[in-house]
Amino acid sequence: MKKYLISIVAVLLFSNCVTQKEYDKALNDYLNEAIKNKFLTQSFDSLKSDCTTKNTSLLDQLEKMKADSVELADLIESMQKEIDDQSALFSKTQQEYLQKLKTAGDKDQRTNADLLQMQLDLEKQKIALQQKEADLKKANADLLAREAKILELNTLLTEQKTKADALRDAIKKALTDFSAGELSVYTKDGKVYVSMSDKLLFKSGSTSVESKGVDALGKLSDVIKKNPDILVNIEGHTDNVPFGSNGGLIKDNWDLSLMRSSSVLHILTDKYKVSSMQVVASGRGEFYPKETNSTPEGRAANRRTEIILAPKVDKLLNLVNGE
Repeated sequence: MKKYLISIVAVLLFSNCVTQKEYDKALNDYLNEAIKNKFLTQSFDSLKSDCTTKNTSLLDQLEKMKADSVELADLIESMQKEIDDQSALFSKTQQEYLQKLKTAGDKDQRTNADLLQMQLDLEKQKIALQQKEADLKKANADLLAREAKILELNTLLTEQKTKADALRDAIKKALTDFSAGELSVYTKDGKVYVSMSDKLLFKSGSTSVESKGVDALGKLSDVIKKNPDILVNIEGHTDNVPFGSNGGLIKDNWDLSLMRSSSVLHILTDKYKVSSMQVVASGRGEFYPKETNSTPEGRAANRRTEIILAPKVDKLLNLVNGE
């Protein structure tokens, strides 16, 4: 339903064959569906859980696996000591049994009873020792499996970081024509962030991307299309200055941020043919400021659109989950 409404709005926006009333109705339907219920933001949060939270979770799980391996190694060391002690006791008891067996006479009933008890004790010790040795063998096998899993997970995480760094460098190279005041590119938590200022993309209060912003998105799309295995999250952000709607369709900063991120999404997918399966848009409004909103410079930094590129972590998750 949402995709259908978005498509209608996109057609109307770029068509000269509709009345203002038709345009307003279609856009209002879209806003009622997408903004009122904040479904696009929720959709983004779900996707972010697959790449942001999962990525952090993977690191947490890796640290837990390392801690568990240390604990298991300590347990193995303790088990080995118990086996050594029990083996020594078994050997001592066996030697005593053999010594008594040599000196025992058929008429010495007490000695014979002691020998029988020692024989039973030896058998119990033997069984206990065999069980501990089996437990130790299993623990060693588990430790080896854990260490192999940790090594593989470390390798995959290193590969992911290498890919993220390479992706960041490719994006920086593609966007060299733009100043630091217009956009910035950096990595965080295994993802690449392209933060574009509103002065690059939009005029004040507008949701239409300016020509220079369209050009920047085109250069970025070239990199995205060469990396079909990444997920692209588009976040619209504003400062905390209330939006003057004047009774228009956009009621507040949340609506504005959502419409702006949707505009960026359509340019990437419609104009530059980035796969729609890779991209999701959300409006964050004024609620995730980058800087303080108490200064003009801070508010300017907060008015931005962040395009977050994250590698898929399915292989890593499958490894952690034992699949």
